[in-house]
Amino acid sequence: MKVLIYTHEFPPFQGGIATSAKMIADILSTENEVLVCCPLYSYEDSSLLAKYSTKKISFFGKDKFKKIPIIQYIQGLLNIKETIDSFNPEKIIFLGEEAEIVGGLLNNKDIDQIVRIAGSGIESIVKSSSLFKIIPKLLIKRLYKNSKFLVAVSKNTQELMNKEPDFFDKTKVRLIYNGVENYFLEEPKNSSSLQELPLQKDDFVLLTVSRLLPRKGQDFVIKALAKINNKKIKYICIGEGRFKSDYIKLAEELGLKGNVFFLGGVSRDKICKYYDSANIFILCNRTWNSKIEGLPNVVLEGMSRSLPVIGSINTGTEELIQDQTNGFLVDSENVEDIALKINSAYKKRKSLDKLGDSAKLFIQNNFSYSEMKKNYLDLVRDE
Repeated sequence: MKVLIYTHEFPPFQGGIATSAKMIADILSTENEVLVCCPLYSYEDSSLLAKYSTKKISFFGKDKFKKIPIIQYIQGLLNIKETIDSFNPEKIIFLGEEAEIVGGLLNNKDIDQIVRIAGSGIESIVKSSSLFKIIPKLLIKRLYKNSKFLVAVSKNTQELMNKEPDFFDKTKVRLIYNGVENYFLEEPKNSSSLQELPLQKDDFVLLTVSRLLPRKGQDFVIKALAKINNKKIKYICIGEGRFKSDYIKLAEELGLKGNVFFLGGVSRDKICKYYDSANIFILCNRTWNSKIEGLPNVVLEGMSRSLPVIGSINTGTEELIQDQTNGFLVDSENVEDIALKINSAYKKRKSLDKLGDSAKLFIQNNFSYSEMKKNYLDLVRDE
């Protein structure tokens, strides 16, 4: 079977949609002929050793193409039409709100369409009352109506979909969690210290792996650390984003220059050493710019490396955390509560290994790659 995956985020871009798109392409290519239609980024775009082909769109604006949405959607529409004509897919999978808008413009009723929905588009488009969102709203509604399946990535996302029956037909919705790739669970733990950072053996290390955005919560973690004022607590931020300079400035202004480290993007084949060198993973994701978090891959990865997690209530992350058993739930809108949970974890640092073991076991039992693979293959087969 020929399957076309259309997305505006794909490696080497780093982010949840890009990671998920690659995982789905890897999975489906085991039984199908897969073509991924995605952006050609202006930075190094090395070819992937994969069993599927990619068609790279050279968007106007290069890696800043999302700042000019109308041109982005027109170029996307032209490219997906051309790809359909040459590839003749039997299934099309759309990932991400931008891809969904292009799918709505395409308005294809002759090919089975599947949309993977993380949830942020529900808040930013479906529930928006802005006049600027009227056309995107109509387009994605048309795509959902013409699609065979709508994939929810978490129970939280599924609940949001159920509250919008004009957009989401319950009979089309399928809940499919992302799984954790086996090497995260099987790679031997590398707890050697990070030589590039001035860390002491008794430092308590917090880690966030995510784009640097208010939605991801790094700013509130930095403010919480200023309230705690404990120089033994260090915070590593991995990821890029347009708020990076703002957050560096914030840490300096709050006297945390030697306690907060911004390491930029790290490739997935090197990320384990950072998970393994941390005491706890923290992701205080919150609603920002009308966008929410679905089910963050980085939390799954951290837990699979035996890291307990401080994570947000009222998001997909909440589905992963059993409070005081494999992590700590936090009100991500409340800096005081974030500080309280960080301090609590610091005081319980001797018992964190037990929580970390529970975190890994939880992932093994509930978020296996093999289960994700089975679900997506069945979905494409219509089983």
